[in-house]
Amino acid sequence: METRAPAVAELRLAERDTSAALARQFTRSTLAAWRSRCSHDDFVLAVSELVTNALLHGHGTPVVRLIDGGDRIRVEVCDDSPLLPVSHRVTPTSGLGLRVVEQISSAWGASRRGRGKVVWCELATPPSGHSV
Repeated sequence: METRAPAVAELRLAERDTSAALARQFTRSTLAAWRSRCSHDDFVLAVSELVTNALLHGHGTPVVRLIDGGDRIRVEVCDDSPLLPVSHRVTPTSGLGLRVVEQISSAWGASRRGRGKVVWCELATPPSGHSV
């Protein structure tokens, strides 16, 4: 049985209003380049929510990392804030992003990395021969 190393793609973002849009485009083009069989919409939504949280609540330059593990793709967003996210009560203006990520992913979490943190989620991809 042949195993392969996971494919990894990374994008360093500026702290700008346009960064979430750049992250969404990066996600679409990366998944297309990997010829991913999955629907890209949930991945784009997860990246958008995690990047937006990093821009609103984090510090420093956010980094988006996509890791193709074969049966799943891991989305990571790193920033320089050591404060881990907490899921708040949903209000008309906040609290929905992490709930959305929780609903569309098979797993999610956050941990400290270096002087900052990484917030991640994993989404399943269809088995070979299947597409969504």
